[in-house]
Amino acid sequence: MADVPTDWREHASARRARPPQVRGAVARPRLLTLLRSARVVTVVAPAGYGKTTTLAAHLSDLGRAAWLTLDADDADPQVLAAGLAVAVSSLPGGTGPEALLDAGAPPRRVTARVADVLDAAGALLVLDEAQHLAGPLTSELLKELLGGRVALLSRTPLDSPDLTRLEAGGDLRRITAPDLAFTPAELADLLAAQGVKAEGAEVRLAHAVTEGWPIAARFLAQAAAQGRVSLTSLADLDGGEAQLGTLFAYLAQEVLGPLDPVLRFLLTRSSVFEELTPELLAAVLEEQQAQALLDALTRGGTFLTRTGDTYRAHPLLRAHLRGLLAPGEAREIAARGAAYFEGTGRPRRALAAHLQAGNAARAAELLASYGGGWLAQGRVTLVSRSLARLPASAWTPALHALSGDALRLASRYEEALAAYAQAAALARALGEAQVALDTVQPALAWGPLDQAEALTPDETTRAQVRRMRAENHLNAGDLRSALALAPNLAGGARYALRSGQLGQALALARQAARGEAGGARAAQNHREGLLLASFLHATLGEPEEAARCAREGLAEGERLESRFVQSLAQARLGHAQVIAERPDAARAAYLEALTLAQGVVPRLQVEPRMGLAYLEARAGNLSLAAEHEAQALAHTGGDQYVAGLTRLTAALGRLHGGERREVLPGLEVAQAIFTTCGDAFGTGAAALARYAANGEGTSEAAGAVARFPFLLARRSLLSPAPDRAARAALLAQLGAAVPDVRAALLPIARALGYPQLPSPEEVPGVDVRVQVLGRVAVTRGRQAVREWGRARARDLLALLAVSPGGLPREAAQEALFPDADPQVGERNFRVTLHALGQVLEEGVASGTFLERGDWLRLRSGPDLTVDLAEAWTHLHAAPGTPGRAAGLLALPGDVADSDLAAVQAEAERYARHLPEALTAEAEYALRAAGLDLAARLAERALQLDPAFEPAARLLMRAHHTRANPAAAARTYAALRAALADLGLTPLPETDALHRLLTGQELG
Repeated sequence: MADVPTDWREHASARRARPPQVRGAVARPRLLTLLRSARVVTVVAPAGYGKTTTLAAHLSDLGRAAWLTLDADDADPQVLAAGLAVAVSSLPGGTGPEALLDAGAPPRRVTARVADVLDAAGALLVLDEAQHLAGPLTSELLKELLGGRVALLSRTPLDSPDLTRLEAGGDLRRITAPDLAFTPAELADLLAAQGVKAEGAEVRLAHAVTEGWPIAARFLAQAAAQGRVSLTSLADLDGGEAQLGTLFAYLAQEVLGPLDPVLRFLLTRSSVFEELTPELLAAVLEEQQAQALLDALTRGGTFLTRTGDTYRAHPLLRAHLRGLLAPGEAREIAARGAAYFEGTGRPRRALAAHLQAGNAARAAELLASYGGGWLAQGRVTLVSRSLARLPASAWTPALHALSGDALRLASRYEEALAAYAQAAALARALGEAQVALDTVQPALAWGPLDQAEALTPDETTRAQVRRMRAENHLNAGDLRSALALAPNLAGGARYALRSGQLGQALALARQAARGEAGGARAAQNHREGLLLASFLHATLGEPEEAARCAREGLAEGERLESRFVQSLAQARLGHAQVIAERPDAARAAYLEALTLAQGVVPRLQVEPRMGLAYLEARAGNLSLAAEHEAQALAHTGGDQYVAGLTRLTAALGRLHGGERREVLPGLEVAQAIFTTCGDAFGTGAAALARYAANGEGTSEAAGAVARFPFLLARRSLLSPAPDRAARAALLAQLGAAVPDVRAALLPIARALGYPQLPSPEEVPGVDVRVQVLGRVAVTRGRQAVREWGRARARDLLALLAVSPGGLPREAAQEALFPDADPQVGERNFRVTLHALGQVLEEGVASGTFLERGDWLRLRSGPDLTVDLAEAWTHLHAAPGTPGRAAGLLALPGDVADSDLAAVQAEAERYARHLPEALTAEAEYALRAAGLDLAARLAERALQLDPAFEPAARLLMRAHHTRANPAAAARTYAALRAALADLGLTPLPETDALHRLLTGQELG
């Protein structure tokens, strides 16, 4: 290899060594994670996929970096070496490669020095347009660079033995066009950054027509911001003149480039079809070299992609090219394609081709024949768009019925009923009945079902009507009649729920939910497995699972563009928030559910209004609660089960709010309804609530608890009391009143924290929380104690809290009143002890929480908890113990200030152990690749003790692993400053780590 001539600067461009300035880019954390996922990354995609923009926009997040944009001249090693030298010249030691060039060193030696500079600085090298390195002359230079952090950006695939070796070792990550494409969420962020307000459906349509192609997405966002494109009226790209069809004209030259005329001709004529195969092109376009030409187009980076045996162009490219065809030519090609598709048994493709060819009559026949099957597969959008492209003259009663089905599956019920009105009499009756079934309004279904039964022509349709009638009985809460008509309904999740078999219902709901996420399907509305599972988890007292299922169901509702599903999901999320004791979040979810329900169906108002009735009653707003309850009941549509649920939930709100006078009538009605429906769980929950309200119905309540233990063991949606202590008190009362069920109640007692079933006098009915971290405080139930009687009562409580085993009375008296006369000290201590007892044991028996006598001790247990004891549980746990990291991060930084020696000693011990525990947990997280968690833990340790070197070293390592040497340097500088304030300097191992990670000399 020849030496570099001394006029090397003629080949080096400072402009190419600067990253481009990016404007209007949005943060894309998903891509940033990919860029950080390996030492070497290749970013390979055709033009317009934002390779350069992505790297340039995130460069500051990737730490120190050097940039070089290559061109064809860089295939010459001498030119490449010169460019690399300029690229690293601003890094520490970056003048070394230039000095070697001035001395005439060969390119490989210069490149090796460049690699040394990059390594010492911990810098990333970005080589844009890296396809120019494909030649053999530059392979040795690239090999030198691949020992460090490198990002290679290329329009064409990059393959070399060195890259293959790195990939096999886990040091290389390949980022491709699908990774770079905008997700719907990222497209929404891009639109928002341009000031464009877009609804979910608009974002999804914009994503569909751009397929996330970054340059098209950015152009669309700009065009929408300037008012040149309306997101609300984006056209179907296959539906004739597409509004976005001209978008590609802006990009065509860049994308198509100097394409061979033969390939361009084929690509243009084939743009009529969504998917291409060699057989299609041979039959329709008489192109015998189709396979070779399609492969050539795929290799050329012109957005023709291959999946299996089919090829596909980007929709914008097809729209642009289709606009270049004469209308007659496009229709002729489409007509031949339609014949080909029909002959090969592909009705969906044939339908699209007939529509493009203008053969409306044949398209209508195909749609009437196959549309029902497509709807059963969830292809609602396909049917809806196909119907929209048919002229009015081609519509038949069968197509009106099909339109009604499509609109119903899209939760557009009023429009569906209008479409059914134009269908044949039987189809109309069946459609109206199905709308009532889908919206759970059984009262509206009986008439249409009777009409359909009278019009039924055959046994198949009679069986369909019989099944629909059975489901309507189930919706009405008449389980016996439902099973009489369709016994197999007993195997369904909704029957299991409404009969009180909650475990079976949850298992069936989970099974139904497995196939729901993703894929083409129609919204199942109230039958959605995820949302049914959410309701069951809330009923069983599992708030996290209830919220997870609700949020996943909400995401599915958004994907399916179903306001029905979204509204129901928000209502179910509200239930989850209620049992998690987040009333504000619950109210927000219920109100959002009501908003989404507007214009869909009144039945959707029932659950959110039921939830709001509970919240308002519990808050004491009884008139507003009654209004919500009345409106909920008015929209149940004849569903007695939901009417009972509404009555019970509203009554529980009043009971939980302390209003017992108005509770019993609602509970009695609810219990009667559930009994009539045959719901054992609803009946039992209502009976238990009545017992909680007035102490009557003991045996019924005990039986309900024995059968449904979670009603007391956890905070369920239908629990008789929201607080653990109040439920424990009910448990103790039931155990004392009905001895026969004591064995069945023991597991519930243990779930509530008691080793044995407690007696009523052993359960105070209120949770007491002692706090000594940060400040001394006591919380009884949900109220903080404000009156302490004696100031020294706080000090005595702190002393007892730091003495979990207790201490002698004399020692406590001496600690509190060290200089007092013994008789005065005794009197003062007795008054102080009494005051503390009043604070801790108000309303309960003396000695429940505070052991008195010669030995003093807090009686901690399920009813009395001490935050310091819980803190030491986290501090003493092994690193990696589930929940330890979150627990440590949530701990206050110190024990409350006190003049008591024992409390001061405990404060010192706590202050010493907490940073140590945080750092040990951070070390575990770092080893487990939890970089963000490790950094948070170490940062918290340094907040508590800025001079704690183990935490600083660990945080420096975490920053280095995240390719952020600047942050590592800042951590070290902050540590030096903190140590200097103490008259200290960093340990040698800390200095060595700093030099290793940052390459900086010590100041």
